Amino acid sequence: MDELIEKLPEIQRKLKLLSFKKDMVQEELKYGMIGFAEAAEQVAIMTNKERKLIKQAVEAVHVTKDGKLRNIKLNESKGLYYTNMPDKSQVYGKTLDSLYLNLFKAYGLSIEKDNNSIQEIFRLAFERKQLNSTNKEISFKRNLHTFKKYFVGNFLKQDITKITKDDLLAYTKFVCQTFHPTQKEFLAYKGILNLIFEYAFDKDIRIDNPVPCIHNQDYFKEGYCNCVTRQSEDNIFSVEQIDLIRDTLRARLNTSKYKGYDVNGYAITLSTYIGTRVGEICALKWSDIKECFIWIHAQFVEGERVAGQGMQWAYCPYTKDERKKSVKKGRFYPLNDDIRRLLWEIQLRQKELGIFDEDGYIFIRTNCEVINPNSYTKALKKLMDKLGYNVTNNHAFRKSVNSNILIPMGFDEVQRAAMLGHSPEVNLKNYTYKRLDDTNEIYQRFNAGSIEVSTRSRQNIIYFETNEKRKSL
Repeated sequence: MDELIEKLPEIQRKLKLLSFKKDMVQEELKYGMIGFAEAAEQVAIMTNKERKLIKQAVEAVHVTKDGKLRNIKLNESKGLYYTNMPDKSQVYGKTLDSLYLNLFKAYGLSIEKDNNSIQEIFRLAFERKQLNSTNKEISFKRNLHTFKKYFVGNFLKQDITKITKDDLLAYTKFVCQTFHPTQKEFLAYKGILNLIFEYAFDKDIRIDNPVPCIHNQDYFKEGYCNCVTRQSEDNIFSVEQIDLIRDTLRARLNTSKYKGYDVNGYAITLSTYIGTRVGEICALKWSDIKECFIWIHAQFVEGERVAGQGMQWAYCPYTKDERKKSVKKGRFYPLNDDIRRLLWEIQLRQKELGIFDEDGYIFIRTNCEVINPNSYTKALKKLMDKLGYNVTNNHAFRKSVNSNILIPMGFDEVQRAAMLGHSPEVNLKNYTYKRLDDTNEIYQRFNAGSIEVSTRSRQNIIYFETNEKRKSL
């Protein structure tokens, strides 16, 4: 045993050399100098050598007073190997190899002190996710944004091996009371926590992942997350409010700013009639307008970011509700006279401006540039702020079309869901509200025949035709 102890410096030297060689292999793989299979084989060989050297070093020092190797046991209920240190503390590992590695660190035999700070573990976990995940670049950017926003102060510097469940709960409370995240943002914060602690668990830096001790409902309440439930009045428009939006957009057409052509205004107006998603309204082409229907079968989605350039948008040939379907055909929304007149007006103005393309996008600027979801949303928000409405996207129009137009016409939830592009369950749960102006109609139904039902709720919808009749305008 004494002979083995004398060899410790040599063992550490060999380990340091192996660590350097592994780093070199990773660099060669990164720059394409060797293939993945060759790199994996070399790393596996060096890792096996490291394990043998670490075991030799531990067996030289992890001994009793009489020079015998201390007992190593398996806790079957926890699935962990463990052993007692000279000071009676215990060291754990999920495997014998990981136990020896933890003992190697516990005896201070590491080549250099490990940095187990939250910040460093996140860096390592994030690098692993970037290498192995199929997520888009925009998803990684959101992860970084969440980390930078909610992981602050001394918490970043804390040793992850010393953080207890109580520490984690206390920091989560601090985050919620300081930043008041929305429910979505809170779940993103918790996702980053899980990324960090799951990595530490996988790499045997910790013997547990304490993140499940954070129960969402404990923070989804006043004073913590920003979880104010919006009333139906904030989610849908009344018929009168829709009329005001259309009239406002119509009035500004003749101003010196728009000079008879307001592309975002036209797109918003069409949204009030057909209730599409933002990406779908921007992706509409003239070839999607059939004799009796609008064929909604595509959307604009966020593309890959390019350094030095702004947000990129890509044309996606299927809609959100079709992304997991093997067969993607889109959906058809019936045309009525109001929609036809609007589309005819847009087409006429584009012909006058010399920008009309029968195979191109409907909503293009005077320089033929197509509008994108970002520019549309900004224009919508500006209009809604001016009118005093708390609306930031097209979902209010989708819900209004469902509740103010389709329900009064007698369409059931399956038909409504098909026209709006989601499931019947989603339609009932998230899109069906009491209409803001239906009190009088309810009275009339209870007193049938007393008053003629308002024609406002009747829409001149043309019903489904065969595929042969679906022709371009």
